[in-house]
Amino acid sequence: MIQIEGVRKVFPGRAGNPPTVALEEMHTQIEDGQFITVVGPSGCGKTTLLNIIAGFEAPTVGTVLVDGQPVTGAGADRAVVFQQASLYPWLNVRDNVAFGLTLKHGRRSVDQGRVDEMLEIMGLAQFSRHAPYELSGGMQQRVAIARALVVQPKILLMDEPFGALDAQTRGDMQSFLLQLWRRLRPTVLFITHDVEEAILLGDRVLVMTPRPGRLAEEVVVTLDRPREYAMVLTDAFTLHKRQILRVLRPDQAELHTG
Repeated sequence: MIQIEGVRKVFPGRAGNPPTVALEEMHTQIEDGQFITVVGPSGCGKTTLLNIIAGFEAPTVGTVLVDGQPVTGAGADRAVVFQQASLYPWLNVRDNVAFGLTLKHGRRSVDQGRVDEMLEIMGLAQFSRHAPYELSGGMQQRVAIARALVVQPKILLMDEPFGALDAQTRGDMQSFLLQLWRRLRPTVLFITHDVEEAILLGDRVLVMTPRPGRLAEEVVVTLDRPREYAMVLTDAFTLHKRQILRVLRPDQAELHTG
């Protein structure tokens, strides 16, 4: 589904500052329907990588292919969910969810049945006439995910979508996303700072180095699916966590995992 071939990204320096090398020699591929998580220190280029796959940025060197075709810009086959829900405050929940379809087809041609189905899947049907400010943070993020999925993208790109939520809501949203992915099976690239979140959600965890970001290790998660939060207490989960922390924080890995 996604091939990343020798991607390097350099941002030009400003006001006399030297250029910034954000990514260096990134190589990997993501299969159709996989859930891939990405972890790494702040500033390592995780979001830059997502933006290149989304088509918001162009690589300085290298190529990203989606279904064998080079990414040259944004496209309907890729949808993005950001850390902030970024809902339109003047639209209710239903119209926020339908927004992408409205842009694509015009208001009169929107498939209302598809909107109804997505509202039901996301547990939003009873809130369809609510304004965004009437919803909790977790519910707002559900609306943002629904807005992304209703256009039926092949790829869902998620940039720390639960990072602004409290711990309880974050756990609830992780469980919800696992159920949603199991039902719809989009290809997902999910960026996070949370190692436990990366393991709980992902089929593979891409571990990146400090800037310039390189792929330090790919960890294949062997936990059975379907998954639930109680898995974080298992020995298998701890082994994965130790493996990742040995790359991210080699001096603290044993302390954090016991």
